[in-house]
Amino acid sequence: MAYDRNKHRVFLGWLYVGMAMLLAVFLVFTWKKVFGAVAATHAQEIIRYTLAIATLYFTVGLTLLLDYRHAAWICLPFSIVMLVSFPVGTLLGGYYLWYFWKFVYRQQSA
Repeated sequence: MAYDRNKHRVFLGWLYVGMAMLLAVFLVFTWKKVFGAVAATHAQEIIRYTLAIATLYFTVGLTLLLDYRHAAWICLPFSIVMLVSFPVGTLLGGYYLWYFWKFVYRQQSA
């Protein structure tokens, strides 16, 4: 069975962008409550952390979608760290690692 490398790359790129958009929706719904008059500093730090993670998801997704030359190596450490984020991060990170070892690593070692 022949797999199309570009099909998986584009699909992964859209999954990463989709994760960034889900986090953006979370930020929109919690922004006013967290940065209101009676907000806790801990909650504000969580929102800042979520904003940073959403930016990383979006950047990684764009590198895959635009077929950036070093996209495979940019996404690899990020996907390994994502394995801890159960269940969605584990699935997305595992799917990227499968893609990396199946297509990118074998192509470069051949």
